[in-house]
Amino acid sequence: MIKRLTLPLVTLLLFYSESLFVIFFLKIESFEGRIIVPHFLIIFILFICVFFQYRTALLYAFIFGFLFDIFYTEINGIYLVFYPFVVFLAHAMLKILHNNLFVFSLIVIINLSVLEFLVYQINVIIQRTDMTFIQFADLRLWPTLALNAVFYIIFSYPFKVFLQRKQKQLLED
Repeated sequence: MIKRLTLPLVTLLLFYSESLFVIFFLKIESFEGRIIVPHFLIIFILFICVFFQYRTALLYAFIFGFLFDIFYTEINGIYLVFYPFVVFLAHAMLKILHNNLFVFSLIVIINLSVLEFLVYQINVIIQRTDMTFIQFADLRLWPTLALNAVFYIIFSYPFKVFLQRKQKQLLED
């Protein structure tokens, strides 16, 4: 029973860790107006896509995209659509490219860039931001990619091992 709950619990923990990270670590004034957005959840969902099951990753992307919209954004449906789209994109890229942690890191960075750009474009369309693309890239995209790259470097191997064990348990059952 506990073995079946570990994957949803880890995903839920990462869902809440994003907001806790913002509350505790990003209140420092030394960022000079930079906007740093943790995407720990979608990184883990991409790991689920690669090292566990694509269908499970899509399901988690829909569920947690919906929850993300409800809890963190004022516009419902953005992450509900974009999280599964990013999972689909990563899955399509991995059909073409070799599957290892280095290549996967590039795929994660590309998909996070796509996600950030799509959210930025929606905000421009509905006039919730007045940032130019250059300002967006300088103030939000690069700092966000740097933070999430550090997160990936630290947690890529533990996530891979955890999900490969879950895959092995699933095949044994």
